[in-house]
Amino acid sequence: MKKRFKTHKYKKNIIKKVLLFVIIVLIVVFFTSSILYKQLTTKFSEIEIIDILLKNKEFNNGYFKKNGMDFIVDYALGIKLDNKKDSNKEVINILKNNKIIKDEDVKPLVYIYNTHQTEEYRGINANEYNVIPTVLHASLILKNKLDELGIPTIVETNSIKEILNINGWSYRNSYKASKLLASDTLEKNPSIKYVIDLHRDSVDESIAKVNINNKDYAKIMIVLGEGHAGFENNLNIANRVNNYLKEFNNELSRGIDIKKNSGIYNQDLSNNALLIEVGGPYNDINSVKNTLEVLANVYKRVIDEDEKAKET
Repeated sequence: MKKRFKTHKYKKNIIKKVLLFVIIVLIVVFFTSSILYKQLTTKFSEIEIIDILLKNKEFNNGYFKKNGMDFIVDYALGIKLDNKKDSNKEVINILKNNKIIKDEDVKPLVYIYNTHQTEEYRGINANEYNVIPTVLHASLILKNKLDELGIPTIVETNSIKEILNINGWSYRNSYKASKLLASDTLEKNPSIKYVIDLHRDSVDESIAKVNINNKDYAKIMIVLGEGHAGFENNLNIANRVNNYLKEFNNELSRGIDIKKNSGIYNQDLSNNALLIEVGGPYNDINSVKNTLEVLANVYKRVIDEDEKAKET
């Protein structure tokens, strides 16, 4: 009888230990699953998505070219990291590699932001990866092209929508929100001399696209707000940019639209501030990329002229 009691007690202890082990395992599984779920469902910003794609070996070794398309960074988003060597850029890279200068020592000259950050272009191939090209992507393309030309450029990546939500503002207050970000950036970076608010128009493809030498381009329109003291300065750079665009091809520019009563579009922040509309909703990102390459070269001419004028 005593032996049977001990056996029964022993079995109960084993059951308790097994139950305790199962509970511990379940707790570990629960917390591990929670952590993994949080990581897997984290919403990456567009900048982070592009950064991940650029570092992904499958994209770099041309895996997706086997599927009949260029890898998404080049073809879908239009950000092609060319091997073209520009003397200014190469000098900066050499100095960086030898730790003679740091990244923060290269002062930005151009600032690009998007008041209407979520304006989209027609997604070609990109939709397969749930990446829809926006004006923010276009800004990154333009930055890339300017950087290649030796023009240090920064893009505003803070969320306009978040600023609107924090302040309880509606979408119509987007310029108010972008002004907060732009003012802060300009204050922190006094080296910035050129400001671009990059937009996408809402016109049809027939108005927003042109084919030049069998290559599609997104047409550009420059918008200016007249009601502020620095308007004439902004008009001056607008005319120069517009003239150089037309010099490339007369059809690439849709001209300069001067608004007298509908706002100043934050152009009171800088004497070289422009609102530039590139294409429309039916332009694919490739036609936008082609235009931004031209625009980068136009700004290169303008900046070089301004630098020469300072020397005289």
